[in-house]
Amino acid sequence: MAVSSRKMRLCSAIGGAALLFTAAAGPALAEDAKAQQGTAEQQPPEKHHSKAKGALAGAAGGALYQHHKNKKAAKKQEKQQEK
Repeated sequence: MAVSSRKMRLCSAIGGAALLFTAAAGPALAEDAKAQQGTAEQQPPEKHHSKAKGALAGAAGGALYQHHKNKKAAKKQEKQQEK
């Protein structure tokens, strides 16, 4: 009987120590894991504008630029015709 009660006390002591260790280290380990996960998975910010809006703005800008080029070419042609 003495051997089995000794084993039981030893197992209880080891189990209690393991429980205390995991209870004390659990929140700290969870915070570390959460911090590492946040830095590893940094995603770019969510886009609020659609690609169609960007394409529309690009087309409008291109049209204005082409209009300006056409006006410059027309002026240049008028000057050459006057000479």
